[in-house]
Amino acid sequence: MGKADRKTVLSARLVAALLAGVLLIMGLNSLLFAARRDPDFPRLSENLAASSGLEVRRQIKGEIEAMFALPAREELIVVAGGYLWRFSADGRLLDTLDMPGAMHRNGIAFDEDGYVDWVHTGVRDRKPYAPAVDGNGLEPAQLEAALSAVRIVAYGKDDTFAWAWLWDGDRAWRMDISRHRERVDTYCTPRSSTDDHVRWADTCLEGLAAPDPGMVEILPRSFAQGDPGGKRSVEVVGFDRRRYHMEGGAIANVLETVAGGVAKVIAPHLPGGPPERYWVGDAHTRMRLGDEVLQFKVVVARDAGDYEFLHAVDWWDPSSVIAGASPWLRVRMRDGMERAGEGALWALYREDLGMYAVRPRQSAHAASVAARPVPAWLPAFDGPVTARDAVSGEVELEDGRTVHRWWRARPPGPRVIAPVFPLDADGEPLTALPTVLRVSWGSPWDAEAHAVLEARLDPRQTRDAFARLPRGDGPVSLLLQVPDLFGEVDGMRLLLRRDGAEVALESAQLAYLRRPPFRPWYPREGQPTPPSRAAQLGQSADAILAGSDHALDRFELQAQTLAQDPDIVARMAPFVTAGYARLVGELNGSGRADASLRLVAHYLAQVHPHTSMHQDDPSTVYNTSVIASQALAVGIRRPQDRPLVDAVMATLVGEKFDPDTHTNGTLLYNLACFHALQDDKPRMLRHAAAALRLGKPAEQFLRDGDFAGYRDDPEFLALMARQ
Repeated sequence: MGKADRKTVLSARLVAALLAGVLLIMGLNSLLFAARRDPDFPRLSENLAASSGLEVRRQIKGEIEAMFALPAREELIVVAGGYLWRFSADGRLLDTLDMPGAMHRNGIAFDEDGYVDWVHTGVRDRKPYAPAVDGNGLEPAQLEAALSAVRIVAYGKDDTFAWAWLWDGDRAWRMDISRHRERVDTYCTPRSSTDDHVRWADTCLEGLAAPDPGMVEILPRSFAQGDPGGKRSVEVVGFDRRRYHMEGGAIANVLETVAGGVAKVIAPHLPGGPPERYWVGDAHTRMRLGDEVLQFKVVVARDAGDYEFLHAVDWWDPSSVIAGASPWLRVRMRDGMERAGEGALWALYREDLGMYAVRPRQSAHAASVAARPVPAWLPAFDGPVTARDAVSGEVELEDGRTVHRWWRARPPGPRVIAPVFPLDADGEPLTALPTVLRVSWGSPWDAEAHAVLEARLDPRQTRDAFARLPRGDGPVSLLLQVPDLFGEVDGMRLLLRRDGAEVALESAQLAYLRRPPFRPWYPREGQPTPPSRAAQLGQSADAILAGSDHALDRFELQAQTLAQDPDIVARMAPFVTAGYARLVGELNGSGRADASLRLVAHYLAQVHPHTSMHQDDPSTVYNTSVIASQALAVGIRRPQDRPLVDAVMATLVGEKFDPDTHTNGTLLYNLACFHALQDDKPRMLRHAAAALRLGKPAEQFLRDGDFAGYRDDPEFLALMARQ
């Protein structure tokens, strides 16, 4: 055997030994290097790290994209997972909002339909613009003065026009600045490293300094390096090895090692070395903030004695913008997750991913369990999948506080490169008695899926329900069960649950504050195609006639939605007016006059102003006359309904009404009754004659008490005799 052959055999034996060692380590990783509990160094995600005056508490689970400070409000806005998260300066979650489209770097979403200024005002709804103004007559100096006078301005343009959106704190409006179109830049220079994540519009007008947007981006800094002033320092005082990691994955690592080893034997002069291998584990971390010392464990890599916080942990400090604001730390996905083998580390550090507030410690956390008014509890939601949205809302507590909570995390999206980690809030359990719950599901930007439910609880009965639960270590779940996201509250339940035991909150009063008018017209995955909107309107009418009070609310909302949609009102006007005509007639016939007149009032206020412009279909005209007729049939005899009767006469009948050409005999009869009670004999006789002509019997007039004052009137009797 030659020298080269001996070297090759030796190399092969070394490679085989290396392979055996690698496989042995892989097998021992999970057996010998499990996470070790250490009460002095809790895991970050356990939310137990604290000193005498500070605590580290995770507020968001998942990947964090950006943070902005609002100095005027002393609040923070965090961007994560398609949501905006509002925090107080001391790290308390105040609110979240499904991020609207058309967001600008100034914190306002400007689009064609309106604007959302939640970041600066806390108002969740999309607002309509004030009347537009024409800025084309302004000279450059005048234009710049107008643009500089507002609090926030953004710009847009197309092939022909240019405009500015202006916001003064109370309202926003659009200004036409097409004359200055060439100065509008709709993609100004990116200003931070978060542009890859937060793709908000960044616009400007060349030559004009933008007004202060009122929000300042807080950029992450190195966690391990501490502060230049020495107020913060970080040291690792221990390390628990959890996994021996081989970059590129175990199989690829071995193959590369084998190929590389053979290549080195054959050609020792080749550059390069074997793949990186190092330990990943729990770093026992001691962080000093002034006089406070916080201790916790966090997963990092250790290579050649260095702890690589740079790849996994960031430090965010908004105190330079908001004096006294609490700092934050972020645990993020380790760099290189797109490479083979990195997925093996996922199980180690996924527990700690998220954003942590390093905030003042609250006395409530130190309170004894015995002193709590009720056991610790967390809200939860049990219902169908809510597409891409979380279920969230407010909880009013007996101690006067109102807190924001996520009831259920948003469904995780599909895996692209890294493993999927569902975005969620990480609120601590509550220990005060709940009195009012407001729960929202579906995006506020999707009118066909967004619902807000309110539940009011009786404190005495709720406290008794907590007392009836068995004792246990974990928090109680206050569970809202919603079997149908578009159903009535009758099918919903609110209950307390612990360790399999349940106590229903039977006294809870549930009501929609906002409900979707229709089931979405498009079929959802795995669900049957829902009925058309017209069919759903008919189903609501059927439910009203069957006695459902909730269906009355639903019908009104559906009819209003159809009538006020300019794209479909012409097509839907016949269906809507037919629905009202059917209901008011049958409700009157069954003795439910209050419900009938309620529908008439709603029709006059919310529907007729929109459908009255679409009278091409004869059925729409006829059914409108039926609504008027039925309103008069019961309203003229009830003094409390006189304003409604007057509105019907002014709006649905009108001064130009011609009884000689009208074809609804019942309306003509009821108009004759109305004029009889008004002592308007000429109009009474004219409408009575028209009703008789269309087949109304004279006997009906002679028996009706509305004509009692005319039973001896010769003209009235002569008219009846001519039939």
